[in-house]
Amino acid sequence: MYPTLPDRCAPLPYLRKITFDRQFTGISPSMAGNGTRLTGLKVITPYVVVPDDRAFAVLGTTFHGRMAEEGVVYNVLSEEAMSDEAAKGTPDLLEKDEHAKSGYILTDYKSSGSFKVCKWLGIYVKKTDVPILGTDGNPVLLKSGKNKGKVKTKQHREIIEDPVRIDKLDLELQVNRYRIFFEKNGFPINKMRAFCVPRDGGTHIAKSRGLLSNTRFVPVSRFEDSFVLDYYAKLSAEIVEFFDTGYARLCNDWENWEGRRCAFYCEVKNECKEMCIKHNEKWPGDGKVPEPEEEGEENAREAD
Repeated sequence: MYPTLPDRCAPLPYLRKITFDRQFTGISPSMAGNGTRLTGLKVITPYVVVPDDRAFAVLGTTFHGRMAEEGVVYNVLSEEAMSDEAAKGTPDLLEKDEHAKSGYILTDYKSSGSFKVCKWLGIYVKKTDVPILGTDGNPVLLKSGKNKGKVKTKQHREIIEDPVRIDKLDLELQVNRYRIFFEKNGFPINKMRAFCVPRDGGTHIAKSRGLLSNTRFVPVSRFEDSFVLDYYAKLSAEIVEFFDTGYARLCNDWENWEGRRCAFYCEVKNECKEMCIKHNEKWPGDGKVPEPEEEGEENAREAD
């Protein structure tokens, strides 16, 4: 008699899909915003993944694959592997700029959650209480309860896109690195953007954050080449040092989302904790860490 085994938590194709990671061949544009320790530990140590946590990554991979198929039909550069002396990457889409005599538009596909898309666009909802007016034009007063005699109000919601709140440095570093690939190969870029299909688009939570449409473009600013190249060169040097010494710096507040990524989403946090103990460091996930701002806040490894 064979022992009775429990049912798998998911179909085998799904489990095979979520355990696949690209072989590390050096720093790539999509690593913007990832700390050296996170990147390095995922290369050299075996780690456990929770199947439920990678569901959105599978959807993101499928989304990218389907869009790439259309690129073949419409004669645009889609999922074209690019490289130079410093890095390798696979931009999502390059197409001619139809509103200019020459030049191209570079687009990156994103299937992020509404929380991140709102951060990229600076969207938030301003809530204010406004008085309810009667037919005579005067404010309606409460007639009972502890607030009797006070003006009855209703909540007014205003969706605002505030440039000051925009937070998209990781996205802009990634797309600018793709731009540098193309421009080195003779493709001048007129415009850069991300095309976002929020994975929770159309839901109550997305609308409550101010995101009313199921697709949005996010404009990407042009950075100085030196700024972009210096950022990735520093990451590359840190990774090389990690492989040589076995030590990498802690992820900073930007990379670890003020500790939330460490506490709730990092797949190599146990290995990171061991390194912290060895080097007498305080693990960023300990102590008072802000609660996640979204259920499953960007814990998906999106196929960038």
